[in-house]
Amino acid sequence: MTTLYFLIPLLVGLATQFSKRFFSKTWRSEMNDKVRHLPHYGGMPSAHTAFAFSMVTLVAYTSGITSPLFAVAVVIAVVILDDALRMRIFLGRHGEALGRLIALLPKKEQESFPPLEKQLGHKPLEAIIGAIIGIILTIVLVLVFK
Repeated sequence: MTTLYFLIPLLVGLATQFSKRFFSKTWRSEMNDKVRHLPHYGGMPSAHTAFAFSMVTLVAYTSGITSPLFAVAVVIAVVILDDALRMRIFLGRHGEALGRLIALLPKKEQESFPPLEKQLGHKPLEAIIGAIIGIILTIVLVLVFK
């Protein structure tokens, strides 16, 4: 059963990542011709948040909400949420600014730069939906594998 506690958050994160194709029309159209970009950042729902809340839910289930392990899991989830909601938005803005600068270069020089993603972070609703998916899917998987 211990191996399942390791695998369940991974399964939840992967399932949430793959579910993005059903939530986003732009993601679907991009993926039709760019399958190699499957690990896509941003968008609905947040797989990082689903992973973090899956981990918190499992720790609450196995150790209880008063355990020190639960406190550590919550802190890790907060750090992941901070990254998903705030930090990667700043990185996306940097990517957008770099894209504008690259566009000013001659066409020949532009080709030497890789394409940069502009949406790396999540909107709050994307993180909330990711959290809900993470909690529910974890409970379902725990009940299935029990």
